[in-house]
Amino acid sequence: MWYVIWTYTGQEEKTRGYIERFVDPSLYSRCAIPYMAKIEKHGGIRVKVEKLLFPSYVFVLTDHIDEFADALHRIPGFTVVLHTGDFFQPLAPHEEYILSRLIGSTDVVDISTGFLTGDTVSITYGPLKGLEGQIKKIDRHRRIAILQMTMFDRTTDVKVGLEIVEKKE
Repeated sequence: MWYVIWTYTGQEEKTRGYIERFVDPSLYSRCAIPYMAKIEKHGGIRVKVEKLLFPSYVFVLTDHIDEFADALHRIPGFTVVLHTGDFFQPLAPHEEYILSRLIGSTDVVDISTGFLTGDTVSITYGPLKGLEGQIKKIDRHRRIAILQMTMFDRTTDVKVGLEIVEKKE
């Protein structure tokens, strides 16, 4: 199951490094920091950049959360496995599904492409294909789609890269 670790913003990669160095690899199968790829203009030149999808959060795939959490307390830096009361809270099945669909095996939500017909978006390529119903808003200027999804027991807006190649009337 996927569990979420909270750390200070800007410390996500350092936290992953500590986990990979100090936590027994038999206690987890994957440690992920989701990024989103998008196109930005810098000095008039279009550049592909990657930004954190969930700042302050590191995701870990484990079937041994109690042992993993104990090991996490022994690494440097501040980290907390999200929990409810005395129990660690894994992602819900639908949250796991969306996360897995978005990040795949690379931890990066790649740029999707699609077109608009009126107010309806159709995704032709990328991780958003089949998730059109999750799209709350499209910002064509910033080349992003804003997904509304439940994550961490609350509704969250998640920005991902989207290139609209055509607008049909």
